[in-house]
Amino acid sequence: MAEEKNLWKQLKNNTKSIIWTRIEATSGLGIPDLFGFYRRPFWLELKIINNNKLNFSAHQIAWINRHYSEGCPVFVLAKDPLSKSIKLFSGSIVRDPSSIADKPHLCSITPGCRAQGWDLLMHILASWTPDGRVSTKLH
Repeated sequence: MAEEKNLWKQLKNNTKSIIWTRIEATSGLGIPDLFGFYRRPFWLELKIINNNKLNFSAHQIAWINRHYSEGCPVFVLAKDPLSKSIKLFSGSIVRDPSSIADKPHLCSITPGCRAQGWDLLMHILASWTPDGRVSTKLH
């Protein structure tokens, strides 16, 4: 839980243009950790990669899959404690989170290129759609 709290602090400190609302676990089963707004609304679940896997509860899988399938922008931001990298996945990752080694991520923030990585993450959150398109129009 401390790792996830640290990920939240990193995210908040590096995405000051995003309006974040942290969702409490008592709000409802499966609702992602964060609701964000940056040019449009979106949801974000925070996870820690453990043995190259992401662990979701059945409620999280159901909530994310249902909303993502209807076109709602839902993402998973996952930190790998071993490599110190942070990866952004689309909500479709909940369909098979058992091994993420071969799963495509939308962007990766590595220790050496933090500023560029956070800028790209914000652009994707603001424009990516479930069909995989990212708007090239910058505001």
